[in-house]
Amino acid sequence: MHEFAHSYANGIPNGVTNGVTNGQQTNGQQTEGKVRVVLLLANSLDCESLSQALLQQQGFEILTATSDIDFGLARCRRLYPQVLILDPKIVSDSVQRAAEMLRLREVEHLLVLDDRLHEGRLAAILAMPAVSYFTRQAGLVPLMSAIQQIANSGDRAFDPVLRARIHREAGGLRLRQAPDQPSVTSLTLRELEVMKLLANGHSVRRCAERLDLAESTIDNHKSRLMKKLDIHKVVELTHVAIRE
Repeated sequence: MHEFAHSYANGIPNGVTNGVTNGQQTNGQQTEGKVRVVLLLANSLDCESLSQALLQQQGFEILTATSDIDFGLARCRRLYPQVLILDPKIVSDSVQRAAEMLRLREVEHLLVLDDRLHEGRLAAILAMPAVSYFTRQAGLVPLMSAIQQIANSGDRAFDPVLRARIHREAGGLRLRQAPDQPSVTSLTLRELEVMKLLANGHSVRRCAERLDLAESTIDNHKSRLMKKLDIHKVVELTHVAIRE
C-alpha cells in the first residue's frame, strides 16, 4: 500500500480532517454515492497510504484515519461510518471493542485487516455478525471491491484465498482445516479455552478451577488438543496460542 503515500500532516492524510473530507463537512451525513469509511490502523504510514488509495478511486469518503483507537472509536460514535476498517494489532482487545460498537449500532460493518492469516482470530470472527476479514496479502483491488460490496449489500466479505475454507454449518460459519496441516480450527471451543489457559501459564489444577471441571477432564482436553495440533510440549502450545 505504501506506493500510494502522499504528504501527511498532524497524523491525518490530506483531505481528511476530523470529519471534514475534501472540503465537505460530513456531520454524520453521507456524501452521495460514496462509501463512508473510518480507518483504524496500526501506524500513521498505513493510515496515509490506504486513505490516499481509497480517495483516488472517488468512491470513498474517509471520515477519519488514525492509529489512536480511542479517538477512532469516538469518531465512529459521532459519524456512524458504513465500514470501519480495523488493524487488530492496535491493541489486544481491538476486535472485541469494535464488535461491541457493532452490537450498539454505532458502526454498520467491521472489516478486520490482518497482517497475515491468524486462524484463531478468523475462527472467532466468523461467529461475529457483520464482521469481514481480509489479509494484506489480498491486495488493494480486492479490498476496495469488498468495501463496496459490504456497503452496498451488507454482505460479509472474506479474503479471496480463504473463501474456499469458509463454509456454513447449522451453528454458523466455520473455517475448514487446511489439508494435511494441523490447525486450531480443529479444536472445540472447550479445547480452545484450555489451550489459552495453559498458554498463559496456568497449571492443570488451576485450569480445572477456572473452568469448574475435574482435573482429569482438563488432562483429557490437553491431550486431545496437543494431538490435533501435533505438538508435544506445553512451550510449543504457547507458541501456537500466541501466533494464532
